Amino acid sequence: MSGGTHHTRWVGAAALAVLAALAIVLVLQLRGSDEPVRQATAAEAPGAAALTDPQHRDTTWSRIDHVDAMRPLPADAKDDRPAFYDDGSGCQVKDGDPVPKVCASGDPSGDRTLMLVGDSKLAQWQTAFDDLGRADGFTVLTATKSACPFTDAAVTSDRKVRTDCREWGQAALRDTLEARPDVVVTSQRTSTALLDDGSDRTRGAMIRGLHSYWSQLQDAGIEVVVMLDNPFPITHPVYQCVEEHPDDLPRCSFDLAEGVQKSSAPMMREAAEIMSGVGIIDMTSTICPDEGRCPAVIGNVLVYRAGSHITKTFVRTAEPQLAVELARATGGTFGETGP
Repeated sequence: MSGGTHHTRWVGAAALAVLAALAIVLVLQLRGSDEPVRQATAAEAPGAAALTDPQHRDTTWSRIDHVDAMRPLPADAKDDRPAFYDDGSGCQVKDGDPVPKVCASGDPSGDRTLMLVGDSKLAQWQTAFDDLGRADGFTVLTATKSACPFTDAAVTSDRKVRTDCREWGQAALRDTLEARPDVVVTSQRTSTALLDDGSDRTRGAMIRGLHSYWSQLQDAGIEVVVMLDNPFPITHPVYQCVEEHPDDLPRCSFDLAEGVQKSSAPMMREAAEIMSGVGIIDMTSTICPDEGRCPAVIGNVLVYRAGSHITKTFVRTAEPQLAVELARATGGTFGETGP
């Protein structure tokens, strides 16, 4: 793949986002309030864009006690997710269904194709990849399924083997090889899989299953990029904590190291680093920008929704950071290389 020649359109979009962030005055204060938290306007809620604002260079987000407004409100957080969950398209395959559905977004006439293959921890980023594709002229394909990693290994749920996951993964691999995208981006929540004899679940079994699919993609000339799982909130559900303690937001933050260890990120990094040619996208510093802490609210945007998933609102505000990570992982073929 050739790199570094297709990101000029996104440069302009990223620059505008940074300029917008510079002009925003956040509705923040370090004391409590008797007034209920109101719904923030888009202008009041820069989210991850605030991280690039010099005005907030020294802000420790996990120490902010209270905000007057945020977006989404905690009561709306569970529904703040990519549209394909609720639009009837079936693009996010549900539990029990072993048949993948490949859906297209981004630039339909793009000169490059990026494909997202994985579970809901990857699907949570679909909106951002869609936006980046439209801005940068590449097509985005998705093949995602709830609670099923893209691995040639058996996974379990409630002590039962998820046969639909293995079948879905095998079919998704066939669909991906047929689609022949330039790059596949994959991510997942699960860190372990069953050994072949079914005696135990291990990290090694999961990694062998991942490598089985990744090597077939690479043999077909398709680049593989791993998107590391985001830190798992020890205070989950975070939105509920924020709703119950609006004047004590630090109570809803959590330890970064512990959150990373509870995620699949260590396993996925290991799998990527021991296989030649696999890129890595790591959004941890955007989701958890403080020294050793992960805040519940950044730039008046609630970071987490259900479980360990990120709100769509925060994901969209993190598009410039994602573009830089994507460019780094693909050698500049996709995304934006930054200033």
